[in-house]
Amino acid sequence: MNFLGVYFKDPEYFNLFWLVPLLALFLWWASRRRKRLLERFGRPDLLGRLSTTPLAGVGFARRVLVLAALVFLIFAVARPQYGKKPVILKREGRDIVFLLDTSLSMLAEDIKPNRLARARFEIVSLLGRLEGDRVALVPFAGDAVVLCPLTTDYDALGLFLEGADTDIISLPGTDISRALKAGAGVFDQEQAKYKVMVLITDGEQLEGDALEVVSSLKEKGIRLYAIGIGSTEGVPIPLKEAGGGAGHKRDDNSQVVISRLGEALLVELARSGGGEYYRAGREAIELDRIFEDIKKLEKRELEARDFTLYHDRYQWPLGIALVLLLAESLLWDGRRAGGARERVDSRET
Repeated sequence: MNFLGVYFKDPEYFNLFWLVPLLALFLWWASRRRKRLLERFGRPDLLGRLSTTPLAGVGFARRVLVLAALVFLIFAVARPQYGKKPVILKREGRDIVFLLDTSLSMLAEDIKPNRLARARFEIVSLLGRLEGDRVALVPFAGDAVVLCPLTTDYDALGLFLEGADTDIISLPGTDISRALKAGAGVFDQEQAKYKVMVLITDGEQLEGDALEVVSSLKEKGIRLYAIGIGSTEGVPIPLKEAGGGAGHKRDDNSQVVISRLGEALLVELARSGGGEYYRAGREAIELDRIFEDIKKLEKRELEARDFTLYHDRYQWPLGIALVLLLAESLLWDGRRAGGARERVDSRET
């Protein structure tokens, strides 16, 4: 809100001006009530002799000072700002794409509550540490899709992350190579650096050749980090059956499928991609290490905006309000001892 060249940062506080007539009414009522109480106490001529009496108009002046102080206090909380200068704010960061495995094997429960839930937790944990970096989400199974393009709205990516489940990709399987290609397409192709991909998977590659793809990513300035979810011993993959029952995934020979962490592939992918491999354990220590590595990477200017910076001047109306309140408290009310003056006059006569 701009008024006579003064900009008010919080003009909604002007709604407090209704307190001014309310306070004026209260002060008038208090003054009238005091007068009525004194009249009920005794005769006005006797009260004039026994007590002090204020000079006419002083009480009114004190009430005006209080009301004026309230007005200036309201102006102060509305944050008046005067004087401005142009400021250019720059935002720097990196582009980070999360490749999230949503295949059925991610339902394995060797990592509690299951691999997919832990993978989502890993991403949310890392988001809480980023500052200014753009992030994107690419879930994959037998295919890959860009669920959330590059954004600085971490809350929005968190919402997309909640919907990233095993049914989001209709094509079954695990094709890491497609995920890498889809993730590479998210980046600005004109930039040769500042690009990071974080692959979170159990490493069971069923289709494609991820090692062949990752070598081309490094040439484009994309650094790949890999987080392995699961155990090398392997566990069955739980499935919900018709009728509400639970079972396990079986192969064509009706044998229970055991899903194991494909750690060797993930280590090779990370090394070929210029990054590091970490296994997700019970503690999120690997996230600390990834975050420290990412922080060392060079940042680029993602955005520059022109802003107008206003100077706060709330001190002016606040100071005036304090002065008015001090004047009200120190204002000499002109009281005179009526009874004492009459005694002096009687002695002189």
